[in-house]
Amino acid sequence: MALTLDDIKYFIVLKDSLNITRASEKIGITQPTLSYAIKRLENELGSELIIRLKNGIQLTKFGEEFYKKSKNLVLLWEDSKKILSTKNEEVTGEFSFGIHPSVALYTMSPLLEELQKKFPAIDIKLNHGLSREMTTKVINWEIDFGIVINPIEHDDLVIREINKDIVTLFTTKKLLNQKDPAKLIYDPELAQSSYILKNIKSKKFNISGHIHSSNLEVVAKLASQNLGVALLPQKVAAAYKNLIPVESAPSFSDRLCLVYRKEKHQNPVSQQIIKSIRDIK
Repeated sequence: MALTLDDIKYFIVLKDSLNITRASEKIGITQPTLSYAIKRLENELGSELIIRLKNGIQLTKFGEEFYKKSKNLVLLWEDSKKILSTKNEEVTGEFSFGIHPSVALYTMSPLLEELQKKFPAIDIKLNHGLSREMTTKVINWEIDFGIVINPIEHDDLVIREINKDIVTLFTTKKLLNQKDPAKLIYDPELAQSSYILKNIKSKKFNISGHIHSSNLEVVAKLASQNLGVALLPQKVAAAYKNLIPVESAPSFSDRLCLVYRKEKHQNPVSQQIIKSIRDIK
């Protein structure tokens, strides 16, 4: 099987992880597939890149030198897909965005409309998952941009705040007036959930038990049907007119941010895309 650019990208992730198991999980492939990709690279380059240890891997001297060049190889290839066509002067190529699906619902429409006006010939690829997962994909060169919630500072990232939101409890007037306790409906994987839960006093908010869902639209829909109290971002709850914030409930302030690797986006097209993203309201 011929060497591919993915083999080089996989090597970069492996070096950053120093563990084949963790690297394969980050990439989303099996360990044998990753090992085979590294072996293809070694065969093509004519030298070993890694040394396998009991608790992980380390790079050979050649591997260290190739790692320094590999990021430039990926960068050069990614930039080459975003250049002007010599025939019609239209920008072509594909740009990838990582974004939580719920954030995409209230963010991507105005952005895509703007990008289609400016660059009708470019393609867009959307990757969905938790914000921390999408941030990792940007760091690992797997996607071009992340539109994420509350990113952690990282030496390889440019982080630009583009909007704010509030996460708190929402319910209906019907549930507010009932005497029986309601279940809390929320996604336990969200970091905001842990903060809110620590600050909830069940007696005060008349909450007992829970319904878990990894889909915030499902959370909002169930709450709007009087099935419980929802833990939601305000922008998600806003799609349901009968959902109202619970008075005096704890809240968490969210930062919606653009994240990207500076060295990957020096070209004029990327700079215009960055401006369009930062103009989202």
